[in-house]
Amino acid sequence: MKLLHQQALGLIALTCVLPLHATDLFDFGEAPTGIVAATPKNTELGREALSYFNDDYFSQGRIILNMRMRYENANVTGLSSANAYTLRTRIGYETPKYYGFYGLAEFENTWSINSGDYRSSPADPSPPGSVIIPDPHNNQLNQLFIGYNGFNSDFKGGRQVINLDNQRFVGAVAWRQNDQTFDGVRLTSEVITDVWLSYAYVWQVNRIFGESEVPNNQLRSLNSQSHLVNLHYKGLPVGELGGYMYYLDLSKPPNTFGPPNSGTTFGLFYTGAYKIDDDWSVPFRAEFAYQVGNGESVPASFNASYWHFFAGAKYKQYQVGLGFESLGGDGTRAFQTPLATLHKFNGWADVFLTTPATGLRDYYVSFSAGLPYDFKLMGAYHYFTETQTGSQYGTEFDVGLSYQFNENLTGLVKLGSYWGSSNTSAPATQSDVLKAWVQLDFKL
Repeated sequence: MKLLHQQALGLIALTCVLPLHATDLFDFGEAPTGIVAATPKNTELGREALSYFNDDYFSQGRIILNMRMRYENANVTGLSSANAYTLRTRIGYETPKYYGFYGLAEFENTWSINSGDYRSSPADPSPPGSVIIPDPHNNQLNQLFIGYNGFNSDFKGGRQVINLDNQRFVGAVAWRQNDQTFDGVRLTSEVITDVWLSYAYVWQVNRIFGESEVPNNQLRSLNSQSHLVNLHYKGLPVGELGGYMYYLDLSKPPNTFGPPNSGTTFGLFYTGAYKIDDDWSVPFRAEFAYQVGNGESVPASFNASYWHFFAGAKYKQYQVGLGFESLGGDGTRAFQTPLATLHKFNGWADVFLTTPATGLRDYYVSFSAGLPYDFKLMGAYHYFTETQTGSQYGTEFDVGLSYQFNENLTGLVKLGSYWGSSNTSAPATQSDVLKAWVQLDFKL
């Protein structure tokens, strides 16, 4: 805990060296008054539904209704292919703010039409020898919290979604049908001028495998005594400077469906986009993080580094970029990000959800394009190697096409294809992987 306190104080101390006059340092805003509408607001269809409340209070809340129908096909060399037909429905309500106080309740159901035809978790034995598609049949309370918003700060207590930065370290894993949510308390504040600060204490992590049909408690949830500290400085001419400290103490014993997860990560990043003119800009990101064991499930002697560099060129709705990401490893264990939205990183085929013990380097090219008639094209090419020896793990090509029917309905077709190399020391990366998705997403 002493190390935790030192690192947290170090992050907060960054704000003390910012170029501000003392009289401009703090801005507490105003005390909240009356009724303030919930944000983000519903679509036009959702606002029409709210009007039926015919009440000055409830009509200013937010109806939560999101339905996502998906077909997923997954193929891995040496395993039987799998297909999943699922429909995820979320329904709930967020109150408007009444003198700053508000609340949210959200229930989630995932209906798996063919749940017996694919393995939905590492603990699911049937059908044997098939690929895992982690979208189980499930009923769950997804979010339930009360909050207070005022004085340029926001507080939430209860079960909630937490997405920090680009979700490389903490995220809701929104790609899967069941969210990863966090039971805890969280404070965000912009009281310090040009600084955004977030602190969360988490006592339970609710994982994507759900609660209804998972026999293993460690897959349903993780007991936690974790501290998440994150801050951004927004007063620079271009971009934002950020820092973070994530102290993870998770009750996951070694060798239970993956490596130990506990440890402390602290890092810095600089991200933004340099605007050349009204059409051209240069998006960029530079990041370094350092991870050590906390003496619980990971020895205190363990340490590993993380690097991420990205630079691109954007012209109107077209963008191309080059990136490099490195997660260190010593041959026994490696830099891990167990609470991340992992599908966003290192390829859509999800080969590297757990970093191999010999580490990972990802050299990638990404692209996106806004096409006529509300179509959008996106994708990436990845070249993966070990950090220790430079040996190749494999390559991957990802491509997706989305279509915005209207503000309520979006369609998506997506493909991830990974080609493994037999020259690596990590057997899990040697197989070829092909995954495809077709989905429709409806929201109010």
